[in-house]
Amino acid sequence: MTRHPRSARPVRGDLRRTTPAGLLCLAPLIVAGITLLTSGCTAPQRQAREEANERWKHVRAQVKLRLASDQLAAGHAEKAAAELSEALRLDPSDPHLRTLQARVLLAQGDHATAQRDLLGIDTSTAPSELRAYTEYLLGTIEQQRRHWDEAFNHFVRAAHEDPDDVAYPVAIVQNMLQLGEAREALDFLRAHEDKFGWTGAFQAALAECHEQLGNWPAAVAAWEQVADGNSIPFVRERLALALHRCQRWPEAATHLEWLLENDAKPPTAPLRLALAHCLLETQRPAEAQKQLALVLRDDPPNAPALQLLARCFAEQGQFDRARQTADRALQLAPDDPQALELVAALAFHSGDRKKARALAQRIAVVAPGTPSPLAERILAPQASAEK
Repeated sequence: MTRHPRSARPVRGDLRRTTPAGLLCLAPLIVAGITLLTSGCTAPQRQAREEANERWKHVRAQVKLRLASDQLAAGHAEKAAAELSEALRLDPSDPHLRTLQARVLLAQGDHATAQRDLLGIDTSTAPSELRAYTEYLLGTIEQQRRHWDEAFNHFVRAAHEDPDDVAYPVAIVQNMLQLGEAREALDFLRAHEDKFGWTGAFQAALAECHEQLGNWPAAVAAWEQVADGNSIPFVRERLALALHRCQRWPEAATHLEWLLENDAKPPTAPLRLALAHCLLETQRPAEAQKQLALVLRDDPPNAPALQLLARCFAEQGQFDRARQTADRALQLAPDDPQALELVAALAFHSGDRKKARALAQRIAVVAPGTPSPLAERILAPQASAEK
């Protein structure tokens, strides 16, 4: 075998000497293929990363949306606006964020901007629930502007878009009540009772219809349906006041006392007056007097409070103080039949028949056609003979 000399052996790694010319020609194609394969592998990865990033931004936006909703529900409009601004930055195309933005603007009193934003939402491909809610918000804006017809039309469209949500028929009823159409509103509710009658919102709207019609027993029955297992102060307040109007004094007093103990808001003067009245009617004049003192501390010329206070003094045998207080109440409300009756009763009780008769005659003038058993008694022939 012929042996090659050492110097003639190929040098390892010297590609120029060992690589055939054809392979050198293919080198650019190989590099291009490798590049193509590499780019083909990273494109789906890049798309996946982008999609994941978009999903993450959407999730973060939804978290911000919930935070903004919670802040708005708590009455913190500015904090809600801050959370919502971040949510819109993350997901500006979400129409739910746009409707919440409108709610924040409404809470801030910026009705014009809220309306413009709502009208700018593209609801053509949105779910019917979102279209309904957008119409509802537009209706509330028109309602606050006292554009009742425009508000009514928006609420009707909302109910058409989402016929299974009780909020929209209730909004229609509220609009009708604002116009004094209580009878028509009641008929409208009855037409929807089979579908929504079990809901608290329906019963609350029903109660308000009965209140406006003066049917207080029916109002009580409806409010009791709403209050069943419900400790919302607003509901308990409306039930208590309806019970008060029905002269169901002990039950009304129970609810009113609960409100004074459990409602975070300070009790209003009408609530304290109603409670004082109930306490008087259930023979608790000293407790009623305490409630009236709080009302008169903040509002000294409160004629109804002075009338009740005069009754408290009379119930406790303090007739001089009762007459003085009743006279003061009459000076503040000289044409109030109740104030006239109170002063007349105290005058009659003290033996001042002349003053009592003059006041009884005055009652017939300021309240013609309204029966007054007290005035009739004072003006009776036997009482006149005792003059």
